[in-house]
Amino acid sequence: MGETVLRFKNGKFRVLCVSDVHGIKDFDTRAVRDLTAIVDKAEPDLVLFLGDNVWHDGAESEETLRNFMSALIAPLHARNIPWAHVFGNHDAEKGFPVKDQQPIYESLPGCLSSAGPEDISGTGNWVLQVKQEHGEKTVFNIWGLDSGRGIGEFLSDYGFERDARLAKLEDPLYVSSGYDVIRFDQIMWYWNESKRIEVENGYKVPGMMVFHIAVPEYVLPYRNPAQTKYKGTMRETVGSGPINTGLFATLVQRGDVKTLVCGHDHINDTEGEYLGIKLTYDAGLGYDGYCAADLRGGRIVEIDENDPWHAKTYMIRSSECVDGYEFESTLM
Repeated sequence: MGETVLRFKNGKFRVLCVSDVHGIKDFDTRAVRDLTAIVDKAEPDLVLFLGDNVWHDGAESEETLRNFMSALIAPLHARNIPWAHVFGNHDAEKGFPVKDQQPIYESLPGCLSSAGPEDISGTGNWVLQVKQEHGEKTVFNIWGLDSGRGIGEFLSDYGFERDARLAKLEDPLYVSSGYDVIRFDQIMWYWNESKRIEVENGYKVPGMMVFHIAVPEYVLPYRNPAQTKYKGTMRETVGSGPINTGLFATLVQRGDVKTLVCGHDHINDTEGEYLGIKLTYDAGLGYDGYCAADLRGGRIVEIDENDPWHAKTYMIRSSECVDGYEFESTLM
């Protein structure tokens, strides 16, 4: 696509977030069908894939990854819609490291995501700036962070035995799972880059942030529905990592990111607001992993150029977009 500049069009910019497609070698083509129908109805300016893009034999080689992702992004390429991605916990489960997968993604048409700085944790820490419709000032930032694979990686990186049981406690302070966490150096990178963009533009730029594995604060809307204006469906527990590394508190203090979108927990599509930040899920899009047929789809984040601090967000369902949609769930 050459050098792609994201801009508002007619005063609006619309982002579609989808996740957990869980592509395999012999993938179910209904995922591509659904994405095509959703894109045609929503008409997004950008599509974000929020991790677990592939798993099982879909993650075993360059060939399987390239074949699946090429098919998945084909409707976007045909419509000249750019896209970006972050990695999830399953993307490298066959021993194909995400750092080696990243160049394959970047070689596909329309990809705007990048590996990010080499001196910080993770692969795929990036920010996309959305410019004025007429002008070169940045109106909105879209941040992507790599939330890692399993907590064993975090432990081994910092001198502990690679055993998730060391971090998982029977009575945790926060929700506790064996999944990974966003590291402090990633958070520090976000903070410094956000301040740099503010200086460059002469004002603090509002934005949204995406990553695969939810932070522990995602449990708060469910537990405090009235205070957080909670809505949606939660059919599984919040699968965040067992250690709270402070990302949410940093976002509150910095004050620019007002919407979070995560995947990972396939059968949750909730949203709620805590301390001025919307915490949202996008449910799962895939057919080669467990998903709920009535929830399957993606999350739209719609930004108004005249009021970018108050983005609108809502779910869009496969069932709303696909003629003859089948209401059966997959429970692999």
